Formats: sequence, structure tokens, C-alpha cells
Amino acid sequence: MSISHYDILQIKQDASNDEIKRSFRNLALKYHPDKNKSADSKEKFLRIVEAYEVLSDEGSRKKYDLLFQSERNGEKVPDFTINWTPSADYTKFYSYDEIKNWYGKKNDIRGGMWDIGEKENKGMWKTTLILFGSLAVVTLFIIMLSK
Repeated sequence: MSISHYDILQIKQDASNDEIKRSFRNLALKYHPDKNKSADSKEKFLRIVEAYEVLSDEGSRKKYDLLFQSERNGEKVPDFTINWTPSADYTKFYSYDEIKNWYGKKNDIRGGMWDIGEKENKGMWKTTLILFGSLAVVTLFIIMLSK
């Protein structure tokens, strides 16, 4: 049996999101390649990031828990971790300084690359609508010119 994401983050399977984030922060700071110069620190850090990204997302965690439970029951299951690849810009979102500053105020726990604010979320929707509107205008223009 492979090491579970719960073991990697050193938490129980019923851990809360707050416990997952705290454990991730502590381990990420300990094994971050910018501070830990051991030969295997980058590999350990990426496993910690992977475990955090899977367990901090509710949908991924449910899927992982189902596979994890099946594996514990002795059933043959596909390896969940095969499909995970770090984001191309994971070093930006998981930089040592960014992780260190995750707890600015009391109970201020930010998530990472998938945790965006309401303002940014509205901005992405506006941008998407503008792009689709522009695409519709260009399509209509092309149709009118082709007649």
C-alpha cells in the first residue's frame, strides 16, 4: 500500500480544512527547496503540495477518500497520484515567502493557487463574457461579409 496523502500531511482522515492548511504550511516551510537544501527536499515538497491540492479541494478529497478506502479494503484500484502534475507556476503560488505569510491575521487562512477572492472571481466572469461577446460580433461580421 502506498503512503496516503493523509500520512504525507501527517493528519487524520477526518481532518478539517483548517487542519489540512496548517499542516501543509508547517511541512511546506520545513521542506521548501528554497530553504531546505537536502537532495530530496524538492521531491518531498512536491508530494506535500500534491497532497494539499487533493485534500483541500472537496471534490478531489471525496474521490481520493473513495479510492483510499477501496485500497484499504484490499481492492485493486488505480493509483490516484498518477494523474497529478504540478501547475506550471506552482513556484509562484507556493513560494516560501507566500506560504510563510499565509497566516497574517488571526484565522486568516488562505488556500493557494485555487483560492481567489470575490473581486477576482467577478473580474474573470466579466472578462469571459467580454471575450464571448467579441467572438459573437466577429462571427456575425464574418457571416455578413461572406454573403
